[in-house]
Amino acid sequence: MTEEASEIAAWRADLRRWLEANVPAWWQEEFAATPFEVPERRFEDIRAWQRTLFEAGYMALTLPSEYGGQGLTAEHERVRAEELVRAGAPPIVNEVGVKLCVPALLAFGTEEQKQRYVRNILSAREIWCQGYSEPGAGSDLASLQTRAVRDGDAYVVNGTKIWTTYGMQGDWIFCLVRTDPNVRKQAGIGFLLIDMKTPGIDVRPIVNVTTDVDFCQVFFEDVRVPVENMVGHPTQGWEIANHVLAHERGPNLAMLRYGDFLEQIAQRARATTRAGRPLAEDPMFRQRWAQCRIEFEVLKQQVLQAVDEARAGRKAGPASSLLKLQTSEFDQRLSRLANEAQGLASQLWLEDGIDRGIWQWRELWSRAYTIFAGSSEIQRNIIAERILGLPRHAKGGK
Repeated sequence: MTEEASEIAAWRADLRRWLEANVPAWWQEEFAATPFEVPERRFEDIRAWQRTLFEAGYMALTLPSEYGGQGLTAEHERVRAEELVRAGAPPIVNEVGVKLCVPALLAFGTEEQKQRYVRNILSAREIWCQGYSEPGAGSDLASLQTRAVRDGDAYVVNGTKIWTTYGMQGDWIFCLVRTDPNVRKQAGIGFLLIDMKTPGIDVRPIVNVTTDVDFCQVFFEDVRVPVENMVGHPTQGWEIANHVLAHERGPNLAMLRYGDFLEQIAQRARATTRAGRPLAEDPMFRQRWAQCRIEFEVLKQQVLQAVDEARAGRKAGPASSLLKLQTSEFDQRLSRLANEAQGLASQLWLEDGIDRGIWQWRELWSRAYTIFAGSSEIQRNIIAERILGLPRHAKGGK
């Protein structure tokens, strides 16, 4: 064993022992696996869990220590993901801030902005939400109309953002705003950090198909934001947004949990009887389960390869669309299979259902996965044009 491998093995053992001693007992009562599945009553508990991870040195392993990271390697991140899944540990609550805002700040922010925000994001002292989509600008994000007009030492913001995850709990929002309406639409956008307690902000919850209120619509009316809250140049927002989207669509080691999901489905199939025999013996079901298992293993290897490439300093670029497309559509197929394994019980909802109806919830929520961070149609366009080099279809052409 090499010195590096020996060090990683020792670090894994330490983390495993720490998780065995620190995964909270109340979490065993829940069936959640992602922050979106966590009941509202547990929000502050999950927030406290992220703080515990941060204080123990198990957050942001690859980030520089001066911003709250650990200065470790991508291999440590992989081991961390594996051990969190193995321990059945809770998710973190501030994913939007950690996975999206922090990369933007580290790549484009001033030193003052990095020192002010990054550590508080990692520790969940401040919860962040994302202000990208608008009622008239979703997949065509560059058409956004929320304005930020310079007025002395502040920007005055007017407009609205929609589908804002954690808008009700958010302390801050990173927002794409139109700073110059007189240039090409992609060129006149800024990336602005806004305190959600600022006067003029109105947050209205949206009840989604799962009956949750994770989404919100945020209205800005003459909201004054200090000019120092602009990240990068006032018209650099589109470049920053694409940098953020590459991280959002990129390799996510949390997908390792799908392996546990597949085992749960297999256990359910063994316990479910159809036509007098276990569902697990049905050749059609076995074939579909095996296909999902193959897809999972392929996806897992692609994610690990992408992590290794990032470790070597190579950017994913448009290839991140491949991972986003595959993961989101696999998530839908997996949740559909899990519900079919329940038979008629799959029609029951939440507390009345098997495992508190978590698979019914997951199948409904999975529809969002093929929309946020760019819909599947957008991802296919990116793959076709930027990876395969296929020509654009001319308007009106055949």
